[in-house]
Amino acid sequence: MQRSDVIRRVIGMFPPGHLVDLGAGHGGYSRMAASMGWQVTAVDARTERFPITEGQPIEWRQSDVREVDLDPYDLVLCLGLFYHLTVEDQVDLLTRCQTTMVIDTHVDHGVHDHSLSEPVTRGGYDGRLYSEHGSATSSWGNDQSFWPTLDSFYRMLNDCGFPVVLTAEPWWSGDRTVFVAVP
Repeated sequence: MQRSDVIRRVIGMFPPGHLVDLGAGHGGYSRMAASMGWQVTAVDARTERFPITEGQPIEWRQSDVREVDLDPYDLVLCLGLFYHLTVEDQVDLLTRCQTTMVIDTHVDHGVHDHSLSEPVTRGGYDGRLYSEHGSATSSWGNDQSFWPTLDSFYRMLNDCGFPVVLTAEPWWSGDRTVFVAVP
């Protein structure tokens, strides 16, 4: 099963309402959710990849995801963004979210093809640092991001109010899959 099929199935588990797609980029998942009946807000710090979506219920908003109010949303998508944040920003994002969050992320799972630092502990969580390279798909506003170990990621989710976490199997790669975090 392909990544997009899993994400479609996960979104389909919930009755349509208001959804925010953090780090929406080109908007593929925003358009997918809109086609499933969701009222979508697509947020990204960069606008050069925003598509034109006439006739679809998508609000395109240029904003740093670290500043978005998550309260009005029934579902939060964080697809390919979490691993571009610092550990402080990861904890802040999770703490601000009071609803179900769908997270597609890399973790330091011991198997990866990326240039990561030696193991570190940041904010009480174990993981590795990744040097952001400044492209249109890299982090906004930080030079290094944090990839927690799988155990630290689960603990971080629990510490931030998500005691239930569903994990998609099989993983897309040795270090990446979709997690559904339920408060």
